[in-house]
Amino acid sequence: MRHAILTCALLCACAAGARAAAKPPKGRPGAPAAAKAPARLAVVIDDFGLTYPSNPPDELWMQLDFPITFAIMPDSPRTRQAAEAARRAGKEVIIHFPFDPFLTLDLRPDSVTEGDKKKVRSLWERALKTIPGAVGANTHRSYKATRNRPLMKWFMGLVKEQGFFFVDSFVSTKTVAFDEAQRAGIPSAVNRIFLEEVKRRKKADCRRWLGTAVSSARKNGSAVVIGHHYFRETYDCLREAVPELRQKGVEFVFASQVVRVSGAQPGTGGLPAAASGSPAPARAR
Repeated sequence: MRHAILTCALLCACAAGARAAAKPPKGRPGAPAAAKAPARLAVVIDDFGLTYPSNPPDELWMQLDFPITFAIMPDSPRTRQAAEAARRAGKEVIIHFPFDPFLTLDLRPDSVTEGDKKKVRSLWERALKTIPGAVGANTHRSYKATRNRPLMKWFMGLVKEQGFFFVDSFVSTKTVAFDEAQRAGIPSAVNRIFLEEVKRRKKADCRRWLGTAVSSARKNGSAVVIGHHYFRETYDCLREAVPELRQKGVEFVFASQVVRVSGAQPGTGGLPAAASGSPAPARAR
């Protein structure tokens, strides 16, 4: 996987809009209002395994003292080292699985070719061997693959075999990955927003998008947000903002704590209500 392609891929994410938080439910007349459940926010940091001199060292990320999920890229220079370090630091580890453009796939609309199965299974098996302690998976780029229902249906069989949960990174409004995970009975969730954009990855931008995710979590009970370990601005944003948000009642949890089965809402194309009304991140360029 070439550095130039990966760097471009990481700068393609854009934030999704959020609605204002819902009002707490009213109690019985004359009785105090029912206590509102805390907003639960799962932060996933992608692309561990790929670390360059300009990036914050992995050791800094491991020192963050709140529940956080690290997505490890297979077939990368530091895949195993990053996974083992994350486990030692008490972080949750998942496989950051890349389909297209890193795998050249047929992606037929009506069936999965044996060639596609072979390529995906081979990379999946290597990921399992080199990312010890993984408990789930999400997607890296895969704009075309996550729109291909036959492939997603077949792939969820591999995920389910491991007893994993799944997070749809939501790089396209036409993704069917979450829908197929739900159909397979896999605990799953959808990314709500990315913390970086191509030209907007300052700390202030990250804090604003983190606030958007918090608003979504307050309205819907929980949300998933994805950032990338390449950016010092993202690291500083989380290091500073998380303690403040905790003081305001936001509960930070692992991604495994916000996934669910059969959570899709009618008429949303299989996406949970929190994600279905939001524009997807920009297509990778």
